Amino acid sequence: MTAPALPEHLPRRMAICSYIWSWIACGGPGEPYGDLEAACAGLGPRGFNCVRADVGLNWCFDLEGRRRGEMDFGPWIAGHGQNLRTVGKGHGCRLNVLERVLRLLELARKYDFYVITTSWEYQDSTWHVVDPVIRAQVMDYPLQDRFMLLAQQHDRLLAAIKREGLQDRIAFVEVHNEPEFSELPKEAAGTRQHTEALAFLREKHPDLLICGDFASHNPEIVPENSQVYDQHMYSGAEWAFHFYHETVLHPDFDPQNPRALPLVDFVLRENYTPWDEYMVPAQNVREFWRPIDWLYDNLDNERHDYWWFLHFGEWEPKIKRTAEETFAKDAAEARRRGLPQVLDEGGIFYPPEGSRFDESAAGKGYFEYLGDLAAEHGYWGFMPTTYCGPEQPVWREEPDWLAKVNGRFVES
Repeated sequence: MTAPALPEHLPRRMAICSYIWSWIACGGPGEPYGDLEAACAGLGPRGFNCVRADVGLNWCFDLEGRRRGEMDFGPWIAGHGQNLRTVGKGHGCRLNVLERVLRLLELARKYDFYVITTSWEYQDSTWHVVDPVIRAQVMDYPLQDRFMLLAQQHDRLLAAIKREGLQDRIAFVEVHNEPEFSELPKEAAGTRQHTEALAFLREKHPDLLICGDFASHNPEIVPENSQVYDQHMYSGAEWAFHFYHETVLHPDFDPQNPRALPLVDFVLRENYTPWDEYMVPAQNVREFWRPIDWLYDNLDNERHDYWWFLHFGEWEPKIKRTAEETFAKDAAEARRRGLPQVLDEGGIFYPPEGSRFDESAAGKGYFEYLGDLAAEHGYWGFMPTTYCGPEQPVWREEPDWLAKVNGRFVES
């Protein structure tokens, strides 16, 4: 089957940078996105021509579709987060999110890049909203209506973008990040409602690519009317969860006596925040993240990395084999559907801020391998590293390497 046709104005290959929701929540003075233009100007020298961003759908508009004004955003876990990537960089800011989204697209035109619009509001990003009333309004919205709410809010945002003549800067539109791992309907009902949301947006905006976004590599839950085959690639997740299951997810882990487990005792720093004390400000964070956040914020990063380097040799073949098999499977399904393929998130899993395993020769070699697989299978879009925006160590420390791996993918 021949490669699917793409809109003429979009690049033939996209090197994708993860702005996630940080570009909003970390938008205060002195924070990584406090100077949004400087952040955008740094894309080109690092080889990026696309960003993937949470566009704050329910922060641009209230649930009745009225434009919001300025909103306050706060830290992930107040008083903590020093060793959490992405979510540890925002200390508090006040922004008009709709104006900020339009500004991002203006900068996309100025610096010649494109934007993937998406949302993490029913997964993680809503916890940065300071106002508990707004948080409750979003999270109390009826489960069975959330897909369509997201589609309607996207429609309002896209209409505002089109009034400014900036729609040519949109690469494609995702209804929501990883619905199968978010607080959205699952199984057959979820797929049906997701399909209806895509149909609504495709009818309203036939000039744009509209798609679902997934990480489970299960084609049965990908709506047939999605216009991009978009799957995340955490081929190293099994290894990361092995680490968690040897520490805070171990059945014998005792929050009151964490050092009773040998690996926790080894990686825990000498003076750590007691579990109960940490969980008070962490109560708004999704329960899944709380033990991982506690562990990361109390790590001895050098000992953490020692363990990872010690075990990399035994895990590397399995990780690469998983990546090879998954790329082949996804590419075959995309060809069957006649869709362009995108990998706009992936890696091993979520690393601590102070870790440098991802930025090491071992980590970078793995990410280069993923990029080569994406090129080999004819992917349209690829994102190097797990997270790669201005708040990440790789952005500051490895700009030349980012330019190299992005260039190799785009030019392959």
